[in-house]
Amino acid sequence: MLRALHRSLCCAGMLLVAVLPVRAQRAAVPAGPSARASRAFAQAQSEGPLALRAFLVRMPKGADLHVHLSGAVYAETFLREAEEDGLCISPATLSVVRKEKTDPQAVACGAGEVPATSVHKDQQLYDRLIDSFSMRTFVPVTGESGHDHFFATFDRFGGVGKQHMGEWLDEVASRAAAQNEQYLELMDTPDYKPAAALAEKIGYEVDLPRYRQDMLTAGLRSGLTPIAKTLDRAEADRRAREHCDSAAPLAGCEVEVRYLVQVLRGISPETDFAQILRGFEL
Repeated sequence: MLRALHRSLCCAGMLLVAVLPVRAQRAAVPAGPSARASRAFAQAQSEGPLALRAFLVRMPKGADLHVHLSGAVYAETFLREAEEDGLCISPATLSVVRKEKTDPQAVACGAGEVPATSVHKDQQLYDRLIDSFSMRTFVPVTGESGHDHFFATFDRFGGVGKQHMGEWLDEVASRAAAQNEQYLELMDTPDYKPAAALAEKIGYEVDLPRYRQDMLTAGLRSGLTPIAKTLDRAEADRRAREHCDSAAPLAGCEVEVRYLVQVLRGISPETDFAQILRGFEL
Protein backbone atom coordinates (compact mmCIF):
# COMPACT_ATOMS: atom_id res chain seq x y z
CA MET A 1 0.00 0.00 0.00
CA LEU A 2 2.77 2.42 0.84
CA ARG A 3 4.43 1.56 -2.41
CA ALA A 4 1.18 2.17 -4.28
CA LEU A 5 0.68 5.52 -2.51
CA HIS A 6 4.23 6.45 -3.30
CA ARG A 7 3.71 5.67 -6.94
CA SER A 8 0.56 7.81 -6.96
CA LEU A 9 2.32 10.74 -5.35
CA CYS A 10 5.18 10.43 -7.77
CA CYS A 11 2.82 10.46 -10.66
CA ALA A 12 0.91 13.40 -9.22
CA GLY A 13 4.14 15.26 -8.72
CA MET A 14 5.19 14.60 -12.26
CA LEU A 15 1.80 15.77 -13.48
CA LEU A 16 2.12 19.02 -11.55
CA VAL A 17 5.59 19.59 -12.92
CA ALA A 18 4.28 19.04 -16.44
CA VAL A 19 1.22 21.26 -16.11
CA LEU A 20 2.49 24.26 -14.16
CA PRO A 21 4.93 25.59 -16.79
CA VAL A 22 2.26 25.37 -19.49
CA ARG A 23 -0.23 27.30 -17.38
CA ALA A 24 2.39 29.91 -16.56
CA GLN A 25 3.28 30.23 -20.22
CA ARG A 26 -0.33 30.72 -21.27
CA ALA A 27 -0.89 33.32 -18.60
CA ALA A 28 2.11 35.31 -19.87
CA VAL A 29 0.62 35.70 -23.38
CA PRO A 30 -1.38 38.96 -23.56
CA ALA A 31 -4.99 38.73 -24.65
CA GLY A 32 -7.00 40.94 -27.00
CA PRO A 33 -7.11 41.74 -30.72
CA SER A 34 -3.50 42.96 -30.91
CA ALA A 35 -2.22 39.75 -29.38
CA ARG A 36 -4.33 37.63 -31.72
CA ALA A 37 -3.06 39.61 -34.70
CA SER A 38 0.53 39.17 -33.54
CA ARG A 39 0.08 35.42 -33.22
CA ALA A 40 -1.60 35.20 -36.64
CA PHE A 41 1.23 37.21 -38.18
CA ALA A 42 3.88 34.98 -36.63
CA GLN A 43 2.05 31.89 -37.82
CA ALA A 44 1.75 33.28 -41.36
CA GLN A 45 5.47 34.02 -41.39
CA SER A 46 6.24 30.46 -40.35
CA GLU A 47 3.99 29.00 -43.06
CA GLY A 48 5.66 30.79 -45.96
CA PRO A 49 5.12 33.60 -48.53
CA LEU A 50 1.61 32.59 -49.66
CA ALA A 51 0.23 32.52 -46.12
CA LEU A 52 1.99 35.81 -45.35
CA ARG A 53 0.50 37.45 -48.44
CA ALA A 54 -2.98 36.22 -47.52
CA PHE A 55 -2.55 37.70 -44.04
CA LEU A 56 -1.34 41.07 -45.35
CA VAL A 57 -4.11 41.33 -47.96
CA ARG A 58 -6.78 40.89 -45.28
CA MET A 59 -5.07 43.22 -42.83
CA PRO A 60 -6.95 46.56 -42.51
CA LYS A 61 -5.13 49.53 -44.00
CA GLY A 62 -5.94 53.15 -43.35
CA ALA A 63 -5.30 55.83 -45.95
CA ASP A 64 -3.41 56.12 -49.22
CA LEU A 65 -2.35 59.76 -49.55
CA HIS A 66 -0.78 61.78 -52.38
CA VAL A 67 -2.10 59.42 -55.06
CA HIS A 68 -1.66 60.58 -58.64
CA LEU A 69 -5.05 59.52 -60.03
CA SER A 70 -3.96 58.90 -63.61
CA GLY A 71 -0.71 57.41 -62.32
CA ALA A 72 -2.72 54.81 -60.39
CA VAL A 73 -4.77 53.64 -63.39
CA TYR A 74 -3.54 50.53 -65.17
CA ALA A 75 -1.99 50.93 -68.62
CA GLU A 76 -4.43 48.39 -70.08
CA THR A 77 -7.29 50.71 -69.12
CA PHE A 78 -5.82 53.62 -71.08
CA LEU A 79 -5.30 51.48 -74.17
CA ARG A 80 -8.88 50.21 -74.03
CA GLU A 81 -10.20 53.77 -73.66
CA ALA A 82 -8.01 55.02 -76.53
CA GLU A 83 -9.57 52.30 -78.69
CA GLU A 84 -13.10 53.22 -77.57
CA ASP A 85 -12.45 56.89 -78.40
CA GLY A 86 -11.01 56.17 -81.85
CA LEU A 87 -7.62 57.66 -81.01
CA CYS A 88 -4.27 56.95 -82.60
CA ILE A 89 -1.00 55.56 -81.30
CA SER A 90 2.52 56.67 -82.16
CA PRO A 91 4.80 53.60 -82.20
CA ALA A 92 7.81 55.94 -82.37
CA THR A 93 7.02 57.71 -79.08
CA LEU A 94 4.90 54.88 -77.62
CA SER A 95 2.14 57.31 -76.75
CA VAL A 96 -1.51 58.11 -77.38
CA VAL A 97 -1.94 60.92 -79.88
CA ARG A 98 -4.33 63.57 -78.68
CA LYS A 99 -6.67 64.64 -81.47
CA GLU A 100 -9.59 67.04 -81.59
CA LYS A 101 -12.27 65.43 -83.76
CA THR A 102 -15.71 66.54 -84.79
CA ASP A 103 -16.61 62.89 -85.47
CA PRO A 104 -15.53 60.69 -82.52
CA GLN A 105 -15.87 57.57 -84.68
CA ALA A 106 -13.59 58.81 -87.43
CA VAL A 107 -10.05 57.48 -87.43
CA ALA A 108 -7.66 59.78 -89.24
CA CYS A 109 -4.17 58.91 -88.09
CA GLY A 110 -1.17 60.84 -89.29
CA ALA A 111 2.02 59.59 -90.83
CA GLY A 112 3.71 57.00 -88.67
CA GLU A 113 0.62 56.56 -86.46
CA VAL A 114 -1.69 53.56 -86.15
CA PRO A 115 -5.31 53.33 -84.95
CA ALA A 116 -5.61 52.30 -81.32
CA THR A 117 -8.10 49.66 -82.49
CA SER A 118 -5.24 47.78 -84.16
CA VAL A 119 -2.87 47.68 -81.20
CA HIS A 120 -4.26 44.50 -79.64
CA LYS A 121 -3.48 42.69 -82.90
CA ASP A 122 0.24 43.50 -82.54
CA GLN A 123 1.45 41.80 -79.37
CA GLN A 124 4.93 43.32 -79.50
CA LEU A 125 3.58 46.87 -79.84
CA TYR A 126 0.99 46.20 -77.13
CA ASP A 127 3.67 44.99 -74.71
CA ARG A 128 5.93 47.96 -75.48
CA LEU A 129 3.04 50.36 -74.81
CA ILE A 130 2.25 48.72 -71.47
CA ASP A 131 5.90 49.09 -70.45
CA SER A 132 5.92 52.69 -71.69
CA PHE A 133 2.75 53.60 -69.74
CA SER A 134 3.79 51.90 -66.49
CA MET A 135 6.61 50.64 -64.30
CA ARG A 136 6.24 47.06 -65.52
CA THR A 137 9.59 45.37 -66.23
CA PHE A 138 11.39 48.66 -65.53
CA VAL A 139 15.06 48.28 -64.63
CA PRO A 140 17.02 51.43 -63.65
CA VAL A 141 19.84 52.28 -66.04
CA THR A 142 22.24 55.17 -66.34
CA GLY A 143 20.33 58.26 -67.34
CA GLU A 144 16.85 57.03 -66.39
CA SER A 145 15.76 56.59 -62.79
CA GLY A 146 12.51 55.12 -61.60
CA HIS A 147 11.36 58.67 -60.81
CA ASP A 148 12.07 59.86 -64.37
CA HIS A 149 10.41 56.85 -65.98
CA PHE A 150 7.27 57.22 -63.86
CA PHE A 151 6.76 60.92 -64.51
CA ALA A 152 7.46 60.48 -68.23
CA THR A 153 4.47 58.13 -68.49
CA PHE A 154 1.90 60.92 -68.03
CA ASP A 155 2.57 62.50 -71.42
CA ARG A 156 2.33 59.08 -73.09
CA PHE A 157 -1.22 58.26 -72.01
CA GLY A 158 -2.32 61.89 -71.58
CA GLY A 159 -4.19 61.80 -74.90
CA VAL A 160 -7.01 59.86 -73.24
CA GLY A 161 -9.70 62.34 -72.21
CA LYS A 162 -10.99 63.05 -68.69
CA GLN A 163 -14.48 61.95 -69.70
CA HIS A 164 -13.23 58.58 -68.41
CA MET A 165 -12.58 59.92 -64.91
CA GLY A 166 -15.51 57.98 -63.46
CA GLU A 167 -13.94 54.75 -64.71
CA TRP A 168 -10.63 55.75 -63.12
CA LEU A 169 -12.29 56.47 -59.77
CA ASP A 170 -14.05 53.12 -59.88
CA GLU A 171 -10.81 51.30 -60.71
CA VAL A 172 -8.72 52.80 -57.92
CA ALA A 173 -11.52 52.62 -55.33
CA SER A 174 -12.31 48.99 -56.17
CA ARG A 175 -8.64 48.06 -55.97
CA ALA A 176 -8.34 49.88 -52.65
CA ALA A 177 -11.33 47.96 -51.30
CA ALA A 178 -9.77 44.68 -52.42
CA GLN A 179 -6.66 45.64 -50.45
CA ASN A 180 -8.77 46.59 -47.41
CA GLU A 181 -8.03 50.32 -47.57
CA GLN A 182 -10.54 52.81 -46.18
CA TYR A 183 -9.53 56.18 -47.61
CA LEU A 184 -7.99 57.60 -50.79
CA GLU A 185 -6.70 61.13 -51.32
CA LEU A 186 -6.39 61.59 -55.06
CA MET A 187 -4.38 64.28 -56.81
CA ASP A 188 -5.97 65.93 -59.82
CA THR A 189 -4.95 68.80 -62.09
CA PRO A 190 -8.05 70.64 -63.36
CA ASP A 191 -7.72 72.73 -66.49
CA TYR A 192 -5.76 75.78 -65.39
CA LYS A 193 -5.64 77.61 -68.74
CA PRO A 194 -8.55 80.02 -68.05
CA ALA A 195 -7.03 81.00 -64.70
CA ALA A 196 -3.61 81.37 -66.29
CA ALA A 197 -5.06 83.64 -68.98
CA LEU A 198 -6.58 85.89 -66.31
CA ALA A 199 -3.31 85.96 -64.40
CA GLU A 200 -1.36 86.93 -67.50
CA LYS A 201 -3.85 89.70 -68.26
CA ILE A 202 -3.76 91.13 -64.75
CA GLY A 203 -0.04 90.73 -64.18
CA TYR A 204 1.70 89.48 -61.07
CA GLU A 205 1.41 91.48 -57.85
CA VAL A 206 3.47 90.89 -54.73
CA ASP A 207 0.50 92.02 -52.65
CA LEU A 208 -1.24 88.63 -52.68
CA PRO A 209 -4.54 89.67 -51.01
CA ARG A 210 -4.92 92.41 -53.60
CA TYR A 211 -3.90 90.02 -56.38
CA ARG A 212 -6.58 87.55 -55.22
CA GLN A 213 -9.23 90.24 -55.23
CA ASP A 214 -8.21 91.37 -58.72
CA MET A 215 -8.46 87.76 -59.94
CA LEU A 216 -11.91 87.33 -58.39
CA THR A 217 -13.08 90.63 -59.87
CA ALA A 218 -11.83 89.48 -63.29
CA GLY A 219 -14.05 86.39 -63.07
CA LEU A 220 -11.92 83.58 -61.65
CA ARG A 221 -14.90 81.93 -59.97
CA SER A 222 -16.78 81.58 -63.26
CA GLY A 223 -14.21 79.02 -64.37
CA LEU A 224 -14.89 76.79 -61.36
CA THR A 225 -18.28 75.55 -62.53
CA PRO A 226 -16.95 73.28 -65.31
CA ILE A 227 -14.40 71.78 -62.90
CA ALA A 228 -17.07 71.05 -60.30
CA LYS A 229 -19.34 69.53 -62.94
CA THR A 230 -16.54 67.26 -64.15
CA LEU A 231 -16.02 65.95 -60.61
CA ASP A 232 -19.77 65.57 -60.06
CA ARG A 233 -20.17 63.55 -63.28
CA ALA A 234 -17.15 61.39 -62.45
CA GLU A 235 -18.41 60.60 -58.96
CA ALA A 236 -21.91 59.83 -60.23
CA ASP A 237 -20.38 57.50 -62.83
CA ARG A 238 -18.31 55.78 -60.15
CA ARG A 239 -21.36 55.27 -57.90
CA ALA A 240 -23.32 53.83 -60.80
CA ARG A 241 -20.54 51.40 -61.70
CA GLU A 242 -20.27 50.24 -58.10
CA HIS A 243 -24.09 50.11 -57.59
CA CYS A 244 -23.67 52.28 -54.49
CA ASP A 245 -27.34 53.30 -54.39
CA SER A 246 -28.68 49.77 -54.81
CA ALA A 247 -29.49 47.03 -52.34
CA ALA A 248 -26.25 45.24 -53.27
CA PRO A 249 -23.44 47.84 -53.41
CA LEU A 250 -19.96 46.71 -54.35
CA ALA A 251 -17.07 46.92 -51.90
CA GLY A 252 -15.61 50.00 -53.60
CA CYS A 253 -18.49 52.12 -52.27
CA GLU A 254 -17.06 51.82 -48.77
CA VAL A 255 -13.82 53.59 -49.76
CA GLU A 256 -13.96 57.31 -49.02
CA VAL A 257 -12.41 59.47 -51.74
CA ARG A 258 -11.28 63.08 -51.42
CA TYR A 259 -9.12 65.24 -53.64
CA LEU A 260 -5.95 67.30 -53.67
CA VAL A 261 -5.68 70.06 -56.26
CA GLN A 262 -2.33 69.63 -57.94
CA VAL A 263 -0.38 72.75 -58.88
CA LEU A 264 2.15 72.74 -61.72
CA ARG A 265 4.89 74.77 -60.11
CA GLY A 266 7.34 75.03 -62.97
CA ILE A 267 5.54 77.98 -64.56
CA SER A 268 5.46 81.74 -64.00
CA PRO A 269 4.68 83.09 -60.51
CA GLU A 270 1.36 84.56 -61.59
CA THR A 271 0.23 81.23 -63.07
CA ASP A 272 1.37 79.35 -59.98
CA PHE A 273 -0.64 81.62 -57.72
CA ALA A 274 -3.63 81.48 -60.07
CA GLN A 275 -3.66 77.68 -59.78
CA ILE A 276 -3.40 77.81 -55.97
CA LEU A 277 -6.17 80.42 -55.79
CA ARG A 278 -8.37 78.43 -58.16
CA GLY A 279 -7.97 75.34 -55.95
CA PHE A 280 -8.74 77.35 -52.80
CA GLU A 281 -11.89 78.87 -54.31
CA LEU A 282 -12.96 75.49 -55.69
